[in-house]
Amino acid sequence: MRLSARPTLRLCVVVAVLALTARTAAAQNDPRLVEALRIAQEGGSDSARALVNNLLKLTPPTDTTYPQMLYTMGLVSRSVEEMRRNYSRVAVEYATSTWADDALFRMALLDYAAGNFAGVSRQLDRLRNDYPDSPVIAAAAEWAARALFDQKNPQDACAWLTLGIQRAGEDVELKNRLEYLNGRCAALPVGGPERADSGPVQPPGRTGFGVQVGAVNTQAGADKLSSQLKTAGFPSYVVKEGTLFKVRAGPYPDRTKATTVAEQIRKKLGHSPFVVKEP
Repeated sequence: MRLSARPTLRLCVVVAVLALTARTAAAQNDPRLVEALRIAQEGGSDSARALVNNLLKLTPPTDTTYPQMLYTMGLVSRSVEEMRRNYSRVAVEYATSTWADDALFRMALLDYAAGNFAGVSRQLDRLRNDYPDSPVIAAAAEWAARALFDQKNPQDACAWLTLGIQRAGEDVELKNRLEYLNGRCAALPVGGPERADSGPVQPPGRTGFGVQVGAVNTQAGADKLSSQLKTAGFPSYVVKEGTLFKVRAGPYPDRTKATTVAEQIRKKLGHSPFVVKEP
């Protein structure tokens, strides 16, 4: 009998969550919560939940450690529903806490396990837009791309993969997985002749400072991002380097102006814009 793909899918997510546990435990800065995670990892989930629940009862919701406690309760929850409820509280009620981006990522993993790929995209788009400097962006890129491929949306999947590879840093295993998935992007059509509204590719003699908003694998993806910039009121152009189409706003005469525009783009469109010097 052929095995269903759903158990395999759930197993993949469980493995991913377990792989993140060590990072999460290391990030905990309250020794009581570190102890709760240790107890849970050693098989004492009920005791861990009781410990964290007692801490929540004794701690005012306004305390800065409260969202960390809610997040930890999510990690040791007895059910998916309870897990999601705790992560959702962190992401919604404590959106400015250092745990909100992780909570969104965990909810996206739960959506992926349930086969809710649209939910994955919503959670991770919010993560990318609201927390563009989050350290979990690279890991999120893998699951965003998987969900988008499953939704038959390779253009956005490849844009996520490009971002993830850029942000993976020294995490060789993650980078290898992202690059493996990115192999699917090489088969995408580059697109037809450049459209009049897409902006020139590698315009000659361009000087000053640009604001790079994204680097994608296809002309079509670059056109889409360039159009978003223009709709938001920013002049845009595209620079082709190797296999990447780098979409930039500008150019601007000085770095100060470009830096101001980068912040405007971050607030208006999200992404992770940065200033580059043009030749």
